[in-house]
Formats: sequence, C-alpha cells, structure tokens
Amino acid sequence: MALDSGPRPPSPELHSGLTAAEVAERIARGDQNRVLRSDWAEYLALVVRNLFTLFNLLVAPAAAALFLLGEYGDAVAVSGMALTNLLLGLVQEVRAKRHLDRLTLLTETRVRVLRDGQIQVVPSGDVVRDDVVLLSAGDTVVADGTVLEAHFLEVDEALLTGESEPVPRQAGERLLSGSFCVAGEGAYRAEGVGVHSITARITAEARSYRYSASPIQHSINRLLIVLTAAAIVLCLGYGVFYGLGEVSRTHLWKMIAATITSMVPQGLVVMATFAFVLGAVRMSRRGALVQVLSAVESMASIDTLCMDKTGTLTTNRLHLEKLLVLDDEAPEEGVRERLRLFASASPDHSNKNIAALRAALGPLPSSSWRGGQGEVELLDQVPFKSQNRYSAVRVRHGGSEYVLVLGACEALEKRCLGSFSTKRSQASSLAGLRVLLFAEAVDPPQRPFAGSLEGFVLRPLALVALADELRPEARHVLEELASQGIRFKILSGDHADTVRALLAPLAADTDAPAVRALTETPVVSGDELQTASDPTELILTRCVFGRVSPTQKAQIIAVLKKQGHRVAMIGDGVNDVLSIKNAHLGIAMGDGAAASKTVAGIVLETNNFDLLPETLDEGRAILRNLYRAGKVFLVKNVFTLVLIVGGLGVFGLPFPYLPRQVTLLNFLTIGVPTFLIMLNRQRASPITAAHFLREVGSFALRTGVVIGLAGLLLLWLSHHVWQHDENTQRTLLLSLLVLLGLTTLLRALSDSERWGLSLAGAAGRWVAAALPLYLIVMYWQPVGSFFALTPLTLEQWAAVLWIVCGSCLILWFADAHIHHPSRLVR
Repeated sequence: MALDSGPRPPSPELHSGLTAAEVAERIARGDQNRVLRSDWAEYLALVVRNLFTLFNLLVAPAAAALFLLGEYGDAVAVSGMALTNLLLGLVQEVRAKRHLDRLTLLTETRVRVLRDGQIQVVPSGDVVRDDVVLLSAGDTVVADGTVLEAHFLEVDEALLTGESEPVPRQAGERLLSGSFCVAGEGAYRAEGVGVHSITARITAEARSYRYSASPIQHSINRLLIVLTAAAIVLCLGYGVFYGLGEVSRTHLWKMIAATITSMVPQGLVVMATFAFVLGAVRMSRRGALVQVLSAVESMASIDTLCMDKTGTLTTNRLHLEKLLVLDDEAPEEGVRERLRLFASASPDHSNKNIAALRAALGPLPSSSWRGGQGEVELLDQVPFKSQNRYSAVRVRHGGSEYVLVLGACEALEKRCLGSFSTKRSQASSLAGLRVLLFAEAVDPPQRPFAGSLEGFVLRPLALVALADELRPEARHVLEELASQGIRFKILSGDHADTVRALLAPLAADTDAPAVRALTETPVVSGDELQTASDPTELILTRCVFGRVSPTQKAQIIAVLKKQGHRVAMIGDGVNDVLSIKNAHLGIAMGDGAAASKTVAGIVLETNNFDLLPETLDEGRAILRNLYRAGKVFLVKNVFTLVLIVGGLGVFGLPFPYLPRQVTLLNFLTIGVPTFLIMLNRQRASPITAAHFLREVGSFALRTGVVIGLAGLLLLWLSHHVWQHDENTQRTLLLSLLVLLGLTTLLRALSDSERWGLSLAGAAGRWVAAALPLYLIVMYWQPVGSFFALTPLTLEQWAAVLWIVCGSCLILWFADAHIHHPSRLVR
C-alpha cells in the first residue's frame, strides 16, 4: 500500500479477525456491545410514572366517593380531568421515547472492525466480544479491550479520569471505552462489551429514553409540591367541618374534589413535557438532532456562543495556497519533494492539513510502509496533537535518512537555526492563511522521538500557506444570532493573525455590535492567556482567542459559566470535546469527529451552520411559551386559595364552585388555550429557568389575588345583598372567572405585560371563540343543567361586567407600577 493512500491497514501480524459464523455465535450468546433494553419494560415504567402521580392519588379517592354517593356528574368531570391528564402525559412521553430511539439509530458511532480478513464499518452497538477494532485520530473507543497494535497511539481519557494530557498506549495495554484517539493509529480487541463495559452502559442509558427533569421542570415540581400541600391542608380543614357537622358527606367530597382539581396544576407538568418533545421533533426535522431533551431548555437561555473557527465558521476544505521557500540554498522543487515525502509518510491520515498537502503534491511513487520493493522506509514518527502542535517523521529514502517536521511556527521556532523571526517577516503576504513551518532536522540524534523533538535542531525549509474559506452563510448567521442578544467567543488553534484576517470580512459593514467586536478587540493568544495576571478579565473582555489548547478552551468555558453566562460551544474536532462537554449546551457539526458528536446535546447532522439561529430561536420560543402557559395555570391556583379561605373562613359564603364547574373553567381558560400557546413560534429573547419562579410567580400572585378578591365581592353581593340561590351565585362567579381568565390569557400572551393585548396566533383567536362557547353552554338547557348553571339576566351580566372592568383597571395599575413606576409618578 502506498504511504499516502489513507489510514494504515492492519499489519500482517494481526489475524484476520472473527469470521461471520463467530460473529453470529457471539450475537446469539448476547456478547454484543449493545445494552439490551426491553421496550415493554420501558413502556410499563412510563405508564406507572404517569399513572401514580400525586394528583391522581389525591383525585382518585374523591372521584370514587362521588360515584358511590351518586354524584355521577361531578364524578365523571373529576375522573375525566384526571384521565385527560394521564393520556396527554402518556402520549407526550411515548413521543419522546420514540424520537430518542430513532435518534439513537441515526447518530450511533460507526467503527471499523476486521472480520473475515476485511475491514468492515459497523455501528458501535454491533461490535461483539473479541472483535478486532481499528483506531485512528478522532475515533472513539467503544469497548474496553487490549491494544493489539499501536503506531504512536495516544488516547485522551479526560472524560473518564479528568486527566487532560493524552496517554500513549502500547500493545498489551488496556483501553477504556469512552476515551478517544487523539494521535496515531492502532487496533484493539473488544473484551468488555455491553453490560460488561461501564461506559457503554452509561452511553446506552443516555441515548435511550429516560425521564430526567430539566431545571424548569424542577421549578414546576417544587411549585406542585407547595400547591399540593396547600390543597391537602384545605381538605383537612373540610374534614374538621365535617366532624363538627357543618357539612354533609356529599358536600365534603365535592369540596375535596373541586379543591384538588383547581389547586394542583398537574396539567402544567404535562405541558412542560409536551413543550420539550415538540421542540426536539421540530428541530430534528430540520437536521438539528436533539440528543437530550433538556437541551431544548438550554437553547432558550444561551447568551454566549463559543465557536471553533475551523469547520464551524469555515468550510474546513483546506487547499495549498502558497509555498514560500525560506532556505536560499534549497530549490523550490527539492523542498516540494521533501514536503511530498513528509505528507506521504505522515501517520496523521485524518488531519486536514496533511490531506490538503497530499491532494496538492500528489502521491510519492514506488513507496511502501516497510521498505520492500519501494524506496521509502518510515522509521519513526510523532503524530500531530493539540498539545504540541506539530508532527514529525523519520524516513529513509534513496539511501539517506531525513527527519522532517511540519507544525505551528510558534511551536517550532525555538528549535530553528538562525533568526527565524527575520525569515518569518517574509510572510506578510500570507495574512489570512493558515501558515505552518516546514523544517528538516540538522544532524538528528540517533534515538527515537519519544513523543517530542527534544534535542533536535531544525533548519527552516519553507512556510506552507493553506487557505480555508468562510462559510457563505457565516455572516448572516452571526448577525441573526446577534439580533437575539448573543455574544461571541472564537476559540481557535490557529495563529492570532490568521484568525483576525479571516474574521475581517465578517465584521465589515455590519450593524451588529457583537459581530464588529470580533475585530475591534485584540486577539488573545494561548500564551498570553497562560501568563496573564488576570485571565478572567481577558476572557470576559476579549472575543477572539488564537493558538489556544483544548484545556484552555475548557478554561474559557468554565470562567464564562462561573461569571453567570449561559454558554454554548460549537465545534467539530477532537480538540473541542472537553469544551463541548463542559458547556451548558454542546453542539457538534455533523461531519465532525465521532467523539465530539458523542458528548454533544445537539448535532447539526446536515452540517448546515445556518440552522443555528433557527435552533436557538426555536428553544427560546418553546420556553417563552412555557412561561406563558405557567402564568395561565398558576393564576387559578392563587384565586382558588383566596376564594376558599376568604369565602369559607372569613365571610361564611358557600363553597365557590362544583367539581364539574372547575372542569368547564379549566377547559375554557386553561386547557385548550395553553395547548395552543405551545404551538406558537413567536421569537423570544433569552430566558432561563432561574427567572421562571420570579416572573411567573409575580404575575400569578398579583393577578390571582385581584381575581380572588373580585370573586369574593361578587359572591358576597349575591349572597347577602341580592340573596340569590347557590346555583346563581356560582354561575355569577364562574362567569366572572371565565371573563377574567380570558383577559389573563391575553396578558400572558403579551410578554411586555403592558396591556399590548395580542390576538396573534391560535391562542389569541381562542379568546374570541371561548366566550360564545360559554354562552352556549349556559343557555343550552341540557348542557347548562349538567354544569349546574343558571341563565343570567342582563342586569346580572351588567354586575359581572362592572366588577370585571374594575379588576382590569386595578391590574393595569399593578402592571404599570411594576414595569414602569416612573410613568405613574409623572
């Protein structure tokens, strides 16, 4: 095989791998690298989790008691509400499970195995015990095993051990699944597969569906516990009234059922699951594969986007632009031949720089890996890795031995003869290109490299200038993201001058300050960051970082997070794995290294950078809609508490409504409208779960108290002044709650909360439809009788409307005082 023809084939010393029959035998025994899961067991767990909720455990006894007492209407209404919540929850979780199961098949890591003497590419889950698995730079180790062959093999185990330095591995040493190859090549025998590999099991569990509450779901669960506790306290109070003979048994269970269904917002939990599943499905259809549902929430809160330059902002299609010879005594053709020799012999077959050189210079004729009939023999090598930023080979060619090196100028200039900085000044014409130094060792020591060039003196031969191009959509994407309030950090391994020149077209004639800042602030090099007295200040105030190592990228992410920023990291290479893993939201490019896609929350499978604004915008719209739904849900809990405590405990009024009336109220003002809210796709600004309790709680508290007091006033007038019967009192109250509930919906749809009432979208149109529907229910005798409604007269409607208008006026003043107090002062 020619030196330049791709990844090294397995050496003859390796056997031919397993046969097809041996593979089938191991699959039959279950010796496969796939943690077998029972779909039935998962579906059963899903049903149990949704069936045995606290809400259902409270409402089921009340519904059963109402059936036994012959109150079939209320019993049907209560049990119907519980059943609806159950079915909606099951449907959404089944959708989530099916989505992630399908995603597992799409994104599963592919590996090369040796079977029947041939290299085959199979999903990592299809690897069986004793398979010979081949490794090259960027590949993930998918099973625990023993190294069979190593050619300068180095693996990164940081995700397992936290050790940031790559670890060399030799034949006979152990590899751990979850690590990944950063340099060299090799092969290992898969021994710990499936359940026998801890990391494989963890990965399988992460990719399979499981319920894992996101931060906002934790906030909702905390609210649920508080409101449920309040409902239980009220129900215990009813028990005291029953013990004192104040209420009948039938009335007791009606009060309990009505309190539970109006105080416990179980539907909000269902709505949160629906929101995240909806967002994941929408984005996956566009090519942004959501691997973890909580990533949908993370997208909504991002305010800082960190990006690797190569393969993210650029196309990563490098080509040789120019070769600038530095040695006056060396003819350019001779330098090109040496460079071709280096590129052909280099072990970095997946390295984009080496691939560009091979494509430009062509193959080296009549060569082989171990001499044989050819002219070239590879004796030793140092594979490229981010930690040293160079690659070296020792080759024997035509009876002579050469040590050839290619790498970053900064990494090699201290080993060069003469004043390399003077020669480097000739490179002023190479601005904006990736410039690498090509050099040859002078009188190289006759000893192995041992992973470095320590003790080697280099003679610069040429500057190799490689050109990459910005993605055509890069500027538009950054401007779109900037309009969403996102700031940028460019984290590149390239030289600062190269990064600055490449970014210049992005910032030219743009109105987006966040994009202009990429060229307006000085570029920080990795060395500057390392020696800075206050690296935090540099990280916070600068936007572009060049020649940074993988560890420094992770450091930048950590500092931004510590300072309260919500950080996303997008990259495609092995050197981005740690930063992608540590960011609040990790995003990997579809054609990136397998290791980067394994740890990412989202994979841009189509490699379309233009999806990024849509993806983040979708997450924000989903979370903003969840905020709106939360406001609508929780207002009812507050005013119910006010009505029950004030009505029963203070004014001695009848219980405010029947269980079946709660069902009607939920349907008109909460259930349908919040479902329609979740379908809205209006753009929203960055928000986080930390704001959920403050924003939603403040809205629900002031709105619920005003509505509750308005309801108490109406009930008191109806009971003591107008002396209506209980059905009329409850009808008046329900009419008030429906009208104020619809105005609450409009206010929730208007994010500014300044009464810029919005009728956009299906939820807004529902407001116009809900009132006529309520009137039909009230005045159509069969339905009105079921809900125990009394048709109201015009005078009664007038009384309701006066109180509604007064309540709206109070809420307007309350909103204005909270959001614009200065206006009230003026």
